[in-house]
Amino acid sequence: MLYGRRAACAAVEELMAGAGAGRGGSLVVLGEAGSGKSALLDHAAAGHGGRVLRAGGVQSEAELPFAALHQLLRPLLGALPGLVPTQREALRGALELGSAAVGDRFLVSVAVLNLVSEAADERPLLCLVDDAQWIDRPSADVLVFVARRLGTERVAMLMAARESPPGGLPELPLEPLDAEAAGALLRERAALPDTVVARLVTLAGGNPLALRELPASLTDGQLAGREPVDDRLPLPARLERVFSERVRRLPDAVRRLLLVAAAEETGETAVILAAAGVDASTVDAAERAGLVEVGGGIVAFRHPLVRSAAYQIADPADRRAAHRALAACVHGDDRVAWHRAAATAGADEDVADALERSAERAAHRGGHAAAAAALRRAAELSADPAARCRRLVAAADSARRSGRHLEACELLDRAEAGDDDPAVRVVAEHVRATIEADSGNVLTAAHLLAAASERAAAVAPTRALQMLVEAAEAAAYAGDALRSAELGRRAATLPADDKPAGFLSDLLQGMGRVAEGDTAAGAVLLRRAISVAEHLTEPRQVLWAGVAALFVGDEAAGRAWFARAVEQARRSGAVGELPHALEYAAEVDLVTGRYDGAAAHAAEGLRLAGELGQDTSVCRHHATLAYVAALRGAEDECRSHARRALTRAAARGLGLVATTATYALGLLELGLGRSEGALGHFHAMLAAPPGSGSPFFAVMCVPDLVEAAARTGRRDGVEAPLAAFAQIAGPSGSPAARALLRRAQALHGTGETAYAEALDLGRASDRPFDLARTRLAYGEFLRRGKRRAEARAQLREAVHAFDLLGAGPWAERARAELRVTGETARKREPGTLQQLTPQERQIVRLVVEGATNQQAAAQLFISKRTVEYHLHNVFTKLGVSSRTALARLEVP
Repeated sequence: MLYGRRAACAAVEELMAGAGAGRGGSLVVLGEAGSGKSALLDHAAAGHGGRVLRAGGVQSEAELPFAALHQLLRPLLGALPGLVPTQREALRGALELGSAAVGDRFLVSVAVLNLVSEAADERPLLCLVDDAQWIDRPSADVLVFVARRLGTERVAMLMAARESPPGGLPELPLEPLDAEAAGALLRERAALPDTVVARLVTLAGGNPLALRELPASLTDGQLAGREPVDDRLPLPARLERVFSERVRRLPDAVRRLLLVAAAEETGETAVILAAAGVDASTVDAAERAGLVEVGGGIVAFRHPLVRSAAYQIADPADRRAAHRALAACVHGDDRVAWHRAAATAGADEDVADALERSAERAAHRGGHAAAAAALRRAAELSADPAARCRRLVAAADSARRSGRHLEACELLDRAEAGDDDPAVRVVAEHVRATIEADSGNVLTAAHLLAAASERAAAVAPTRALQMLVEAAEAAAYAGDALRSAELGRRAATLPADDKPAGFLSDLLQGMGRVAEGDTAAGAVLLRRAISVAEHLTEPRQVLWAGVAALFVGDEAAGRAWFARAVEQARRSGAVGELPHALEYAAEVDLVTGRYDGAAAHAAEGLRLAGELGQDTSVCRHHATLAYVAALRGAEDECRSHARRALTRAAARGLGLVATTATYALGLLELGLGRSEGALGHFHAMLAAPPGSGSPFFAVMCVPDLVEAAARTGRRDGVEAPLAAFAQIAGPSGSPAARALLRRAQALHGTGETAYAEALDLGRASDRPFDLARTRLAYGEFLRRGKRRAEARAQLREAVHAFDLLGAGPWAERARAELRVTGETARKREPGTLQQLTPQERQIVRLVVEGATNQQAAAQLFISKRTVEYHLHNVFTKLGVSSRTALARLEVP
């Protein structure tokens, strides 16, 4: 019976009932040691009518990647062949069931999500994780990922921990028992005088384990109330003392067995007996003492405090001896390496090498936190100062990859204090600069990367080029796109002896020339970079090829490169690169009028970037969604996304994002006919310095500025921005840019010829929104000149295009203008596809392209059951009943 836990039991039962009905979820039970967390998990297991999976954290296991996950999933491993190949091999690699590598922890996470989802098809599944504060970081990341995606699954996840885990999962704090419940629990254990009960209730502080265990440590006189009860130690230290006293009273062989069991992470009885040098009778003695439970070939401690006491009271030499014995008995190179490290008191290069190899295997399986821990310990064991620094830098990079930036910086500080190797120092500087970029401090990152590249030039020229490109990218995010001109000149001084280095050099020099205004020379270099890009396999470098294509005005090629980067990231499971790739895919969809695609890409990127802690990407996706909402006239949505983007951009100095978000607000005002407000936003964009805006990209708002000025009659101050835009979009610019220039010049009063040229150039580009706006402006010009028939032709086309794009406010403006000419255009009803959510659109697109539910789930990093749930909603919304019918729909 769980005294005083009625509300907690009800919350757990509600969680399990929801899972049984297909409304999966998670709950983290929080409380101090002995507060009854494990008892509540046992209560859940006893009351669950379906399948139960269990795992528990162990302190000594916390550095072994995916150890807790292996423990939890062991009963389901026979179902691995049913997963899609990339997920199956990733999970096999993570659990060391084969030689496969893990591309990304998210790929492992999706594999686990699908594995438990499939297991729950027959009957609901309950996943119980005790002592979650001690499970290894890779397992914790996977479990949080899965827990946040159980909404449509028949799976409940219940975790017990002493402190809140990262991830923002729902929590259930266990408060101390009240006096009535505490007294009832005590009286269930023993017949005690009221005075003793009252004293123990006070001392235990409502801790259930203390109430259960303290009576066993009292003397007969204390139990009878004739002697006072000791209150010198606070909880839970008092409980540890209780268990320690029990352990000390045991025979030497039993204490040795418990020490080895406490140092061994799996609980395998055979391994523990061999390492302790005892037989099964010793295990029986430990079980009779009430300290362990034995079954199924596993020795399990009754409570984590028993394990802690057994380990802590042992002499350090005995602990090292226990680990030494385990190193000779356990299986697996990683476990052997860690036990050898725990058995070593001083420097030992052989053990350090073994740990370094363990770190390589951990990173290979996506366990970067575990790799960092192994490398840190390897550094401590290093006899050679140079090897110590190299391992500390590698540990810092692994810590960065696992999202532990503070730990990474601390490791770098330690490495740099004793480092005199230029090659190691360059790597350390690269890691530190990347941490700044990951954290959103892009201007600082740009400075650090540029400075580090100078020092890298002599020892690692290709790395120096890579850092220069990353510096240019960071500077562009900060709004200082002109920095690429300086960086391009520096790139020209570095050797580029192979294709990867040549690509980086030409890319940066080309962007630098464009930034300087030499578009023609820049285009030659950028096209040369693109010509060797077919050999690129890294999603980040494929993105850079797409950027090069955009710089030379080839938006179709840019879109293809960005789509390739997204596809590569999905196929390889490189989810860490996916939000960044989706930024560019969404941007090119925006400019080419694929607004549904842009919204879907940005929504997915926003979700993933938030989970990965990629603040810069979160910010940019908010700005993109603000832009889409502005085009559609969704004012509240636009302002909400823009506010979030601008707030984050101001905190991080993300000028490029601030410019995009401000542009979205200006476009919203312009579309809604509030030209004065639009004019204010566009002027603010052009006046913002780097960090607060992006002067280079702000120039692209000049056509909108000219239109707003023309509609308000405030043309003063337009000439200089228009001249700056003409420099970018002049004769060597793309057709799309020249079309915008001619429209702006026409609105500024150049005359009808400019409109005609803008239309011709617009037809040659893939920018339907811009073309429709040119038609609207030209139609208005013709209507004011009393040429109504010609005006109607342009305005009809504009109305049709705006309707197809879903640009409601612009369609209404075109209709209003058409009515003035004497013609009324029927309002087009929104297409049925516009009823779908961004994720539903993604699923429909993949299904139409021929993907199975399982394949669609794999690409979107969700479960197959979630795809099925969304497809059911899609069929209902669209009034179709089959995938064949879906394929007949036009999906933008």
